[in-house]
Amino acid sequence: MSTTRCSQCSRVIRGAGHRTATRTLCDDCFATYQGLAAGMLASGGNVRRSVATAGWFKRLIGRRKS
Repeated sequence: MSTTRCSQCSRVIRGAGHRTATRTLCDDCFATYQGLAAGMLASGGNVRRSVATAGWFKRLIGRRKS
């Protein structure tokens, strides 16, 4: 039996994880990834705004889980 680990933080992933074009991510790392992607699209490529969006999105996802 093989275990799948997150490509970003190396945590063991239960289930399939979230696949991107180049990585397999855990829920937390995928939330950050989605936030960065959404921020880049919404801000027209402004890196500072996209990083802020990533933090906001991760906190939003964390609230939904609890």
